[in-house]
This record gives sequence, C-alpha cells and structure tokens, in this order.
Amino acid sequence: MSKEIKELYEFGPFQMDASRRLVHRGEQVLPLTSKAFDTLLTLVRNRDRVLVKDELMKTLWPDSFVEEVNLAQSVSTLRKILGERPGENLYIATIPGQGYRFVGEVRELGGAGDEVVVERHTRARVVIREEAEAGEDPTTHDLAAQIRALPPGPTRAVHWKWGLALLFAVGLIGAGLMVWRNRAAGSTAEQPPRSLAVLPFQWLAAAPDDQHLGLGVADAVITRLSNIRQLAVRPTDVVMRYADPQVEPMRAAREMGVDSVLSGKIQKSGDQIRLTVQLVRVRDGRPLWAQTFDENFTNIFAVEDSISERVVEALAVNLAAQEKQQLDRHYTENIDAYRNYLKGRYAEFTFTREGMNQAIEYFGHAIADDPGYALAYAGLADAYTTESDWLLSPREAMPKAEAAARKALVFDDSLAEAHEALGHALLHEWRLPEADREFHRALVLNPSSVSTYYTYAEYLSSIGQQAQAIAAMHQALAIDPLSPEVNSFLAWDLYLKRDYQGCLSTSRNAMQMFPDFWVPHLIAGMCYFIQGQFDAAIEQYQKARMMNPDSTFALSGLGMSYARSGNQGKARKALEEMEGMAKRSYVSPVYIGLIYQALAERDLAFEWYAKGYDDRGELLLWLTFDPLFDDVRGDPRFADLVRRVGVATPAP
Repeated sequence: MSKEIKELYEFGPFQMDASRRLVHRGEQVLPLTSKAFDTLLTLVRNRDRVLVKDELMKTLWPDSFVEEVNLAQSVSTLRKILGERPGENLYIATIPGQGYRFVGEVRELGGAGDEVVVERHTRARVVIREEAEAGEDPTTHDLAAQIRALPPGPTRAVHWKWGLALLFAVGLIGAGLMVWRNRAAGSTAEQPPRSLAVLPFQWLAAAPDDQHLGLGVADAVITRLSNIRQLAVRPTDVVMRYADPQVEPMRAAREMGVDSVLSGKIQKSGDQIRLTVQLVRVRDGRPLWAQTFDENFTNIFAVEDSISERVVEALAVNLAAQEKQQLDRHYTENIDAYRNYLKGRYAEFTFTREGMNQAIEYFGHAIADDPGYALAYAGLADAYTTESDWLLSPREAMPKAEAAARKALVFDDSLAEAHEALGHALLHEWRLPEADREFHRALVLNPSSVSTYYTYAEYLSSIGQQAQAIAAMHQALAIDPLSPEVNSFLAWDLYLKRDYQGCLSTSRNAMQMFPDFWVPHLIAGMCYFIQGQFDAAIEQYQKARMMNPDSTFALSGLGMSYARSGNQGKARKALEEMEGMAKRSYVSPVYIGLIYQALAERDLAFEWYAKGYDDRGELLLWLTFDPLFDDVRGDPRFADLVRRVGVATPAP
C-alpha cells in the first residue's frame, strides 16, 4: 500500500493526518501500527461498500500469503483503539459471511493548503433531544437538520503534553475510585450488556393453531423492552430469521452483534403452558438468568411481565419512572383479542398474499374483541400499508392505513408504531409536511426503530434530500446490519442520487448477502437501464422475476429494456402480460405507462400516468427525481403532472 496520503479524514473525535497518524481530538496521538493504519485507511476510503475479506487481505498483504486471523486481529485492534464496545459498530461493522464496512460519520478534508472542505456523510447518528421544558412539543424539532448535522469538530484547548498529563492524572484518580468502589462492594465491577436479541420461542410438539405463539410471545417481550432507551433491542423482523429450531442461539446472537440473547421453549397442554427461558451473555456464554413458568394461558400477560422485568434486572438497567410504566403496561387485558393479535403478527411476517389477507382478518378480530386495542390498530395500519401498490391500489389502501393508525393514536398517542404507520400512510397520500411530523414524533418515542428510519428515508428522498436519506438508511443499518430490505433499498437512494456506480456496488453486496432476495436485482436492472446497458438490465430483471413472479415492476423493467434495445415484439408481449395481470389483481398503471414511454408512445404513456395519478401511484412520489422520467421532462404534460401530484421540484 502506498505510504503517501493526499487526503485527510476526520470521523467522530478522530483524525487521520498526512503523517499517517491517528489523532484523538486534535491532541493525543494514538498508538497504531502501520498495518492497522493501512486497514483503517482502506476501510475509510471504501466506506460506501462492504469490503470482502479476500479483497482486504489482498490489498493489505499484496505479496504475502496470510491467514484470515491476521485481518481479524487488525480489525480487533482498531476497535479497541477507537473505543468500540462489543456489538456497538460505531465505526466498523462486521457483515457476517462477507467482510467489513466502515459506518462512521466521515469528513473528507482536502490536502494541506486547500481551503474547500467537502463532507461525505456515510452514516448519521440521529440525536433526539428530550423536551427541555414541560409542554414543549417534540415534533417541533427539526429532525432532518439533526440527520444532516455532524458532531462539532475538536477544539485545540491545551498543549498536547499538558493534555496527556491531565489524561494520565484523571486516569489515576478514576482507577483509584474504581478500586475503592469494587472493594466496598466486595466484587469486581462488570460492564452490563446493553444490546439484546429476543429469539422466537421454540415449540415442543406444537399444534398447527399454536404456531403463532412462539413468535408472538417474543414479539410482546421485544415491544416492552424496546421502550427502554438503555437497551438496543433487535426488532421482531430481524430475530424471526432465526426461528428455525436448528439455529443455535449463540450463533444467532453473534451474527446480530448483540451482548446478550434471550431464548426459550414452550410446551402447551390444553390451556396450560410451560415456558422455559434463559438469558445468556454472548462474550463468554455465561447464563445471566433462567426460569421455568407453568401457567394457564390466560396468565400469559403475567408471564411476559415477569420475563421483561427479570431481563431488566439481570442486565442491571436502571429504569426511569416512565420506562417502568411502559414495561408493566398491557395494551389489552382481553385474552381473545391478544391471541388474535399474535396470529395477525405471525401472518403479517410471512409477507405473502395469503398471509397479508389473514393478518388484516386477525387484526380485525382483535379489534372486535377489544375496540380500544391500540397495538392491533397499528398492526392493521401496517398490513394495509404493505398491501398498497401490491394487492390494493394506494388510493384504496392508504386511507385505510391512515384511519387505523389514527384510531390507534386516539387510544395511545405515545405509541411509536402508530405514528410511524400514520407517517407512512400520509407520505403515500402525498401529504409530505404531515408525514414529516409523524416520522419525527415516532423517532422521539423510539429512536431505535429500523422501520421508522427506513420509511423516513423514503420521505427524505421524495423531497430531494438524497444524502440525508442515505444517512437515515445507514442509521437503520447500524441497528440492523442484516436487513435485506435496508441493504437493498440503500441502493435505491443511491440510484435517485444518480450515483450509479454506488448503486450497483451496493446492489451486488446485497445480492451476495441475500442470494434469494429479488429487490437488489430489480434496482440493479434500473441502473443498467438508465446507463443504456440493456442486456445487463434484462438479465437482472429476469432474475428478479424468477424470484418474485408477482413483481409487476420487474416485468415493466423488462418491457422497457426490450423496447429500448429494439425488440418491440417482446416489449408488447410484456405489455399484454401486464394488462392481463391487471384483470386478476392490482397492477400500478404507472408501470404500464413506463413501457409505452420506452416505446416512444407518449400519448399512451401519459394516459396511463393520469390513471396512476388517480390511484396515487407509489412511484409518482419520486416523479421529479427518478431518472426513468428524464426523457419526458420537457413535455408540458409532465410539468402539469408534477404540479398536480404536488411533490417537490428539483432546485435550479
């Protein structure tokens, strides 16, 4: 690797300078070997993508054969020097089965005489400020500005020698106080775990009608613990990937990068249930707590209370009064409503046509059993949002989602899930300022919600703030680095930014991480299409369709690519297929219009876009920024469509 560094980087309190030093807060030079520095530099330079281990090793040891353990040691050394605790991923994220990625906030500085400073935000840490005074409305805080903002740069206050002396003195005092406290307590103090995964409970000889309970009980515990700010609890859609009984809890925990893992088993006989639960610390496999509960199913709420409380005690978390209330809170006392809610959540997580329809049915039953069940209304809102532009037109689905979310908020205005669902519905109804307020409120209530960062990124990209949308997606990845959706749709934001190289690189990484997931192939197809590489686009769209035959967007992409490559026959066959599908289930008119646009039949294209406008077609949300519409931007009908949709217009 070259020893000359022309660029300078700054992230958090650290700066890498042209003398190959890592400096903390502009004063303290940190001890870093040449190889560790090269490792850090390579990760920072390639922060927009995952660096696979083989590539890293060939870059760092180009003329030598070394084992993977050498790379792992370099990364481990860097993490210690950067002050990362296990599972934090503040700067370096491990991508299981792949390699590493730098995820810290980076400022790229010019060479020593340059006056221009260029900032690249690879991940933003969203800071949600608590209400300073009673009665202050948290939704007035400018969350978008917080995502844009980087931490303030270091200030040079004292000479570095005096700084080191001061640090040494403080260290001695701190060490003395720690020894005194440990002796007074009679034990060695340990840093308690702060990140947690609650795995779906495993059924022993479960009846088909009881399959939902294992995931449902875990989901209930996750919902309770997610309200505690001192805990980073992996969301349900993350842990459900480890529902297979063959998956070892410790392996799942390490892949998710958590400090501790809660797992359990359930047996059921009639209305009697037995839950065997164990909480384990990941770094050494030490059990922190274990218990068996024998109860009637009607006492399931008490069991969930006990599990949540004992987890908090075992992790030595001190709860605020409001957090204690949330932990003990029941969203319903009706056992039938609760059972139907659990069935709805289980069906919703299948993400199939049948599953989504069942979810709506079960949530409806739960609401009928308990008309004040806020969490069931939020679940219903989520289900309608998922069906939008897929099983139902947005014009039909989103008002239903909005109504359900607003009903949830009538019964519980502090429910983050309801604010996020309402924001998503308002976004796709093109009511952008209202959506912004709801996303903001949701993140105030739950700053660790992957789905809220994900949907908030949709909002940011729709108003042309692609860099901030990418930052929000990186924040979601910091919480859930294994999300197929977030890893894939990060490429969509890069596509809207017209960073096609970054889009394709991110799509390829997602393909490697999730070989059975169709979305990265779809987005890669869009990138190739825009760049005129039609054969490559066709290949990616075909792969997307093989994995998801219901994807009308992928079929539209095929038709567009055939049209632009000169194969009008296949393009018209794709049109016929889409119009046939539209007779059996919902197909967005916008997707049909795109094929006519590619065929240079603009009158028909705008006829279908008008139908898409009537349906509140999802793709029209990005009308002014999506490159797919570039060749019709000069048409007066396009300007009129933008005006009617009311979405943002690009800055001149």
